[in-house]
Amino acid sequence: MSVVDTAESASPVLARPTPLDARTSLWRFLRTLRDSSIAAWRAEAYDQDITVSRLLWRTSVVVNEPAGVKHVLLDNAANYQKSVITRRLLEPGLGRGLLTSEDETWRGHRRIMAPSFDLRSIAGYAPSMIEVVADLLARWDAMPDGAETDVAAVMMHVTLHIISRAMFSSDSDEIVDIVAAGVERYQANMRPTLFDILALPDFIARPRRQRQAREYLGAFDRAVDRLLADRGGADGQPEDLLARLIAARDEETGGGMTAQEVRDQVVTIFMAGHETTAVALTWTWYLLSQHPAVEAKLHAELDAALAGRHPHYDDLANLPYTRMVIEESMRLYPPAHTLARQAIAADEVLGCRVPAGATVLVVPWLLHRRASIWERPERFEPERFSPERAAGRSRFAYIPFGGGPRICIGAAFAMAEAMLILAMIAQRYRLRLKPGHPVEPQGLITLRARHGMKMVVERRQR
Repeated sequence: MSVVDTAESASPVLARPTPLDARTSLWRFLRTLRDSSIAAWRAEAYDQDITVSRLLWRTSVVVNEPAGVKHVLLDNAANYQKSVITRRLLEPGLGRGLLTSEDETWRGHRRIMAPSFDLRSIAGYAPSMIEVVADLLARWDAMPDGAETDVAAVMMHVTLHIISRAMFSSDSDEIVDIVAAGVERYQANMRPTLFDILALPDFIARPRRQRQAREYLGAFDRAVDRLLADRGGADGQPEDLLARLIAARDEETGGGMTAQEVRDQVVTIFMAGHETTAVALTWTWYLLSQHPAVEAKLHAELDAALAGRHPHYDDLANLPYTRMVIEESMRLYPPAHTLARQAIAADEVLGCRVPAGATVLVVPWLLHRRASIWERPERFEPERFSPERAAGRSRFAYIPFGGGPRICIGAAFAMAEAMLILAMIAQRYRLRLKPGHPVEPQGLITLRARHGMKMVVERRQR
């Protein structure tokens, strides 16, 4: 047996669903899709450039090759709007925020919000990020060594506190708990149905979804209303993101946002802004627990660069391996696992005709595991994101934040946040997967761990 074969056999088998068999019935496919969309892919989908399927009158096209992805997300992005399923799952809760709005509304709001997510603004948010993680470490310091915790829930609360404090100057545990509970119920119950796949008229499913959204997020909406009412246009208010949204004017049109539009952006940022980072970190802790050599290399970088002190925003440039660990985690477990678009007009992608109205799927879960792009795609190898190895790779081979004009506005914020959280915790603690805890990725709106991530918190010995 060769050295490579030995290394392959020694590499841990990472959690992933078993692909569906080609003979799977339609009924089982739909049940699987509703439960976890990443489990509904057949094995061949991971290696094909483009896959076309039809269900009655609906056509779906999966684009799984970087040039094709670039065409859909960048070159001809104007022809591809958010899909019916995306809007039906998200709009009842988020309204018409950046994730769901289209055309001039989206462009105007993106221009208004962009300055709040530039590098200078992110540097200003960093102290709040550090304070929140320091509070968590203080709580962990008071626990006995070897205590157990659900890291998935902990990461959700940490990132929610960061969004609340950094962007809305609110340090209320109440709003964090309300959002956490509401988002949990929303994710668990907002699932696609056959009505959505067939794009049947909105009036069939929309009233039920709106009732569900009010039930799951009603308390969250009331908390946001109080947050907005507390501003009330009074002087002396903090210059945070909320203040910018209220005061902002589009430099091209001079227009601002209505009260409803501000509400929709606030809810979107609360929900989407914390969720993806928390999910990415949950999977990062899982991967580190399975790869002690990678963890040791991470610890060595943190110890050398920080010498035990809290990191600052300026330290991030000196933590390249920390960044690579997170990037590789998001390759294997992309929080936004599926990007769904709908073709406005007929098009051609990679020589394949895409009819008007077709659903076009770009699936990071598939793209990031394609063997023709990624050597040993099922292995956790942060070094694949080193400058040398990444140099020849298409930038549309790796899209954890999407791509093109609709790339996530908070991508730089999320990466800085994830790096600071990982650096601060990994300096002091090792997280070990609880023996016997089942790990299963579940493709809901984001890529969650179905059973949470129960881990043992161990103090590092240095």
